[in-house]
Amino acid sequence: MGIGKIASFLSSLSPASESAATTASADQVPEESERRANALSGHPDLSGDYQHNDPNTLAAQLQTMVGAVRALNDHAVQQGAAVAVSSAGPQLRNAVTALGHLLTAVDAQALAHGAAAPVREASGVIDAVEAGLANSKVAAEQLMPNLPAHQAFRAREALDTFQTDMQTAVSHVRGALDGLNRA
Repeated sequence: MGIGKIASFLSSLSPASESAATTASADQVPEESERRANALSGHPDLSGDYQHNDPNTLAAQLQTMVGAVRALNDHAVQQGAAVAVSSAGPQLRNAVTALGHLLTAVDAQALAHGAAAPVREASGVIDAVEAGLANSKVAAEQLMPNLPAHQAFRAREALDTFQTDMQTAVSHVRGALDGLNRA
């Protein structure tokens, strides 16, 4: 995906369009965010695409992705124990992965041109994602003894896969944030 497509995708997530997003239904926001996050998460080498990009644009794109992760996390929290088997789980994972890719593109110049605030927000959003993951795991663990054995087995597999995938995505974001804190 070229930088133009990425910029177009992220501009559609811009804070100016947030007012429209808040009037959308709860299901529409995650669907839109999922499509956008999927577009970014499939490109692990986004940091190279931003080397010649405007640092102000990167800051705006980062702010937008932080907002998308926040909205998707809120939706995932509403799903509770079911997040591992609902569409909210993969949507959140893709958005967190995309946020990690964007964070790896942040450098000192981008931090100086407005990316510092979205980076701080990203840290807070990832804290919320981790709290939501812990809560959904506890809720799922409480439900499993009440399920028939075959459903409990499948639920356990789904939960374990989801938790592993999410921890990988969160670790990627944490690694990028740690790198920025050392810079």
